[in-house]
Amino acid sequence: MPPHGHGGHFDDEDYAGRVIDRKMIRRLLKYVIPHKKLVFIAIVCMFLSAGVELLIPYVTKVGIDNYLAKLYQIYTPEPAAEYELLTDGDADPTDFIPIAPGNLLVRKKAIDEMGPAERYDFMSSGKLDSLTFYCFDAADFAQGDPGDTLAGCWLVPEQDLSKISPLVLTNIRSGDLHGIKILALFLGGLILVSVIAGYGHAISLAIAGQRSMYDVRMELFEHIQGLSMNFFSRNPIGRLVTRVTNDIEALNEMFTAVLVNLIKDIVLFAGTAVILFFLNVRLALISLAVSPFFIIITVIFRIKARNAYRLVRKYLSQLNSNLAEDLNGVKIVQIFRQEKRRRKEYMKTNSSYFDANMKQLVIFGIFRPLIEIIASAGVALVLIYGGGDVLSNSLTIGALVAFISYVRQMFRPLADISSKFNIMQSAMAASERVFGIMDTKPEITDGIGQGSNKKVEGEVEFEKVTFSYIEDTVVLRSVSFNVEPGKSIALVGPTGAGKTSVISLLCRFYDVDSGKIMLDGQDIREMPVSVLRENISIVLQDAFIFSRSIEDNIRLGQNLSEEDVRKAADLVQATPFIEKLPDGFRTIMAERGATLSTGQKQLICFARALAHNPKILVLDEATSNVDPATEQLIQNAIGILMQNRTSIIVAHRLSTIQKADQILVIDDGRILERGTHQELLAKRRIYYNLYLLQFGDTP
Repeated sequence: MPPHGHGGHFDDEDYAGRVIDRKMIRRLLKYVIPHKKLVFIAIVCMFLSAGVELLIPYVTKVGIDNYLAKLYQIYTPEPAAEYELLTDGDADPTDFIPIAPGNLLVRKKAIDEMGPAERYDFMSSGKLDSLTFYCFDAADFAQGDPGDTLAGCWLVPEQDLSKISPLVLTNIRSGDLHGIKILALFLGGLILVSVIAGYGHAISLAIAGQRSMYDVRMELFEHIQGLSMNFFSRNPIGRLVTRVTNDIEALNEMFTAVLVNLIKDIVLFAGTAVILFFLNVRLALISLAVSPFFIIITVIFRIKARNAYRLVRKYLSQLNSNLAEDLNGVKIVQIFRQEKRRRKEYMKTNSSYFDANMKQLVIFGIFRPLIEIIASAGVALVLIYGGGDVLSNSLTIGALVAFISYVRQMFRPLADISSKFNIMQSAMAASERVFGIMDTKPEITDGIGQGSNKKVEGEVEFEKVTFSYIEDTVVLRSVSFNVEPGKSIALVGPTGAGKTSVISLLCRFYDVDSGKIMLDGQDIREMPVSVLRENISIVLQDAFIFSRSIEDNIRLGQNLSEEDVRKAADLVQATPFIEKLPDGFRTIMAERGATLSTGQKQLICFARALAHNPKILVLDEATSNVDPATEQLIQNAIGILMQNRTSIIVAHRLSTIQKADQILVIDDGRILERGTHQELLAKRRIYYNLYLLQFGDTP
């Protein structure tokens, strides 16, 4: 038998490659391209959503400056400068209002919208009064109201606005209230667009991700099915299940939670930075002063989080492995009273897993507040310097409010990018493992295709076959024999002699090191594997039952009628116990047929082999788990089945092979004796001694 587990160890959690491996990303994109329309929709929705997020603070600024804080200052320019301002065709007529010869009302918003150099000259000229006013129509002025009228304008100092009665204020600011309502409706529309775009982004991305991972999963499963037995001997089945499930889910998480969202984070950061510099270069530079601290903390977090994450994955893998092993071996654990010791070992691993999780939680628990502190420090700097600019009338309140919103918004995507580091690390490790399997070439490949339509007669010939599972450890040594169509051959010998290896080579689970195996005179390596195997039915010592109905277990996907299924069950005497089950042939089996006895499972496997009506029947210790009475019944059925079929039987019980046309005695990979039952007994050598050991009587 092949050495299980040899050379197949690998550690899932020790991936130390790049966080973003371009080669792996390119390979993943191959599965995304068929769903590019959905990805395109997701990207469009993402840009819409990001655009709305960038626009909302600016709309808030417009609302404050244009309607809520509609403030003016008195400016005394030179005549030429005054003429230039009043005749500027691009300026809003309400930005510059002449109130007296040589005096202009200048709106703060207009100053804020000037270029940096022009604004500096304007502010440093000494001709701009520091007092700020609200400007209303002089016709609305009444005796006792604060402020003064001048050239048709009612000027109310900013601090005196609260002295005007609410009714009067509502009336004179009706235009501003109307503007606020329009702006509120516009913001509502933006939010609605953001919700729809966000939903479209999430759902289209999720569907594209699921479809892509569906394709990866199917391709990986199909590839694993085609791999050779050597691969499964080297790699534990539990690890392979993890590849098809957990690792692909890690890829899906990267695709849906990182890749496109990463683009959004970059767009938000870059867009916010551009807007900040557009609003006020000085404040933008001040707000970015905290960036070095952010970078340092992020680098430290990435290192700490990476190590913590690897520990979590490591102990989780150990936890699952221990659990699977204990559940599979629960009978042994109970019969040898090992519950307490196994609990201690499980508790030890569980404690390590708990500690690793707590360490990871502490790291994330420290990182998030630190990012908030840094963002708050940036906001505080903006408040300190921006507040001074507002007080000195060089910055509007709306611009300051927008600036604070943008500063907070700028650090959020940076924090998100850092927190997604572990997802990327896990996905790159998962992709390396998944593609590592996909890159594994099957050792058993189809031949040229000869004989695909040729009717198989069933002549089997081994010609000087030498084989080893491991290099320099020979299992079969120059084995030669021939089985004519419709004849039977039996293989006997001690455990490890190479009997099962003969069957494995015939089914092309492995290929020979030297020599040839021929079917009807053709080397089986030159035949399509499907053609070879569809003509062979095999019953193994370890009976495997799928979690399906008994009928499906016998039919096994083939186009067999209920009559064919029942006939096969009748031949192996399985019908009586099957009909006693709750739903008879349609009874659904538990995992691995746990509700059946070992002998009952073996009988179902016999029925499965017989129902497929093979040209070559292979029995590998097939009756070893059946009681003597049932074995006798099966022997009668096998005798009928073996008629006109080539049969190869491996058995320790000599009673099952006495009628074979030829018996081969194998030991240490060599054929030591061959002949019929009576011929071998007459030789009084190895076979004769085996007979005496089993039956005790001289034949």
